[in-house]
Amino acid sequence: MSYLLYCIFRSRPVPMTGNLTGVAGQPVVLVGTNGISAAVSGLSHSNPAPDFSPRLAYKNVIASFHRARTLIPMRYGCLLKEEKRVARLLDENRAQYVALMEELDNCVEMGIRILIEYEINAESGARNPDLKNPDPPSAARHPHSPPPGRTYLSARKTHYDREDEFKREIESTIDRCREMFSGLYRKIRAEHGPPGNSQTSVFSFQPQHHNRQSHNRLLSIYFLVPRQSVERFRRVFRRFCSAKEAKLLLSGPWPPYNFVVPDRFPDAPARSLQDSNIKGHR
Repeated sequence: MSYLLYCIFRSRPVPMTGNLTGVAGQPVVLVGTNGISAAVSGLSHSNPAPDFSPRLAYKNVIASFHRARTLIPMRYGCLLKEEKRVARLLDENRAQYVALMEELDNCVEMGIRILIEYEINAESGARNPDLKNPDPPSAARHPHSPPPGRTYLSARKTHYDREDEFKREIESTIDRCREMFSGLYRKIRAEHGPPGNSQTSVFSFQPQHHNRQSHNRLLSIYFLVPRQSVERFRRVFRRFCSAKEAKLLLSGPWPPYNFVVPDRFPDAPARSLQDSNIKGHR
């Protein structure tokens, strides 16, 4: 039997009470050593099922522990073959876990999603959106259309102008969030959708000139917030909504999933934060 690892936290002198069940209805038990513990449950097959139900059960277990303690949430699917390997994992990485729990101490994660809308010029580059094949056969072109090379370069310029405009809007929005929520969080991280998702047209309430197109992207900003600051954070968010002409959504408090990955680029927004596991804990 394998053991599915949910989260890691400091051991307590009083053992866990109540009957908590995890994935596949298996009871959750604690494995502790040297002052830290891991919540695990048995799993009779090698890999958890990929459907939604086990993942929901997995998140519910983490949420149950997170209500009353600081913890390190692990990535879904972290398996160890024997209970003694769980204890060995805790021993070998104790210093890393303890240091991370000090950073996360008594904190939750709050998230803000912002739909950023921006306009670009719809010039000649829009005439040929298929950039993979910028040079159609000459017979297929209108005799008065621009040369294919010029059309391709114009399309690329439009594309990069759009990317630059979006990056400026991203930086401005993150700076605004830092200012608005100053003193209410310990760390901040951000991610946004891939460039391929930027082509979605959205309705705008502002009148637009005929040669401009509206585009959008979703920006997600995560804050590591002390528990005692959550209500103040929500109040500031309401003021932020009234000051920001954008579509915003607040979520949380959650376990700090986006703050257990080491900062490789601490001064830059993180582009991909989907992996909530610690390196080497697969």
